[in-house]
Amino acid sequence: MKILTTTALVLTSALTFSSNAEPVNTDIEHINVVYRTPFEYSLYLYTQDTLQAFSQQLREEIPLRAKQSSLQMAKAQGFIIDDDEIALESTNSILSTWRLKAAE
Repeated sequence: MKILTTTALVLTSALTFSSNAEPVNTDIEHINVVYRTPFEYSLYLYTQDTLQAFSQQLREEIPLRAKQSSLQMAKAQGFIIDDDEIALESTNSILSTWRLKAAE
């Protein structure tokens, strides 16, 4: 009986010891550094700014086009008779007002 109790205590202590041990993580964080010339960096900034402005312009134009097509369908079905009933907002194109700033 003493041998059975001793064996049970040894097994439970071994199991709790192994469960408390933290797994060894051998992964190391890697950082890639890209060196750019001033021209490449300014071209990168210009491209990012152009894409951002284009995306903003699309976000503004999509609802306007949807509204216009809905109005055209409503006119075709006879729900709207006069153009005076509808006041469409005019949007200024972002690309036409956007100015390129020189990279310093």
